[in-house]
Amino acid sequence: MGARSPASYPAYLLSGFLLAAALPPQGADACPSIAWISFQKSCYALLQGSSEVYSMDDARELCQGNASGADIISINSKDENTFIQSSFCSNWHGPEYISLGMFFDTDDDIFKWYDDSKVNFTNWIEEESHNELLNTCATMHTASGGWEKVSCEHLPLTKILCETTAFLWFLYQRRISSRPRCTIHNSITQVPCDSETFLIDEEDEYSA
Repeated sequence: MGARSPASYPAYLLSGFLLAAALPPQGADACPSIAWISFQKSCYALLQGSSEVYSMDDARELCQGNASGADIISINSKDENTFIQSSFCSNWHGPEYISLGMFFDTDDDIFKWYDDSKVNFTNWIEEESHNELLNTCATMHTASGGWEKVSCEHLPLTKILCETTAFLWFLYQRRISSRPRCTIHNSITQVPCDSETFLIDEEDEYSA
């Protein structure tokens, strides 16, 4: 039996071959762009908000608009908390406090993350709350890494820390006509948001 031509292979196998050929070297960063920094299985970027960002919903929308699957930061371990704290010294020009993607669910009487990840780590400066927890969110003190409970109506939103899962990204640049709402900050570069990076699902990419 003769060798099969590439055209005779099923489309999903060809997609796998093409995907494997496009993979970066093992251990390479898998973040949306150089403006994001990686830690374990996540990527992080500090975004500069604007006068249009005045609620948690706006902050989440800002994150989601800059990378597929991104959301406002959730912290799931002591190591991750330490990494975030140290990154404000080494990479980001951060404010004194940043908002965490956490809120108090009065139905279940517990704190939850907006991205639905399990709350298996906390770092409260004060464990007990002296106020009613209705409409309560959380912030991090960037110098100490400690968390504080605050009203969701008074969150610090001038700079937004976003997180997304580290993928093998297919990068495309999309020019948008509307005025940018943010700038991505780190010590290396500042990337304006009129050049957005987003993930294209490889199935759509190769079926086009």
